[in-house]
Amino acid sequence: KKACDFLRSTFLDEKAIAASEKIDRLYISRNQAGNRRIINEDELIGLLTNFGFKSVTLESMSVTEQAALLANAKVIVSTHGSGLTNTVFCNPGTKVIEIFSPNYVYPCYWLISNLIGLEYYYLLGEYPEGFCFHQLLYPNARIEDIFVNLNELLNLLKFAEAI
Repeated sequence: KKACDFLRSTFLDEKAIAASEKIDRLYISRNQAGNRRIINEDELIGLLTNFGFKSVTLESMSVTEQAALLANAKVIVSTHGSGLTNTVFCNPGTKVIEIFSPNYVYPCYWLISNLIGLEYYYLLGEYPEGFCFHQLLYPNARIEDIFVNLNELLNLLKFAEAI
């Protein structure tokens, strides 16, 4: 909790928050990352856009800009990855939906969510067709790309009352 408070006091800038684009619903894309990308991301973004989500990549933003963006968010959907570290800047009650590979689940963002009072949910990706080939491409489950069942995501968004 002290580390979260320190980060918030260091990087959250009221002027930056006020000047930041007000986006209630964010999808944090990892399409510029080298791993843990969404295999069917175009379809996922299409679905989320129908519900007012905006897709963002955080790599080109400063930490202060990222902090302000997430401080304004009400719902965040993202694959497990460093972008979710910015949930430390969210306000209590923000809904976070983290997408994992079916072979790799790591609870660090669940912990941050609990420390700050966020509503945390997760979704396990599915094995894509040709799973044997998939295993050859990704012998390390920590870095494998993820196929998302869009119906399951839709059901989770409804369950979380995010849409």
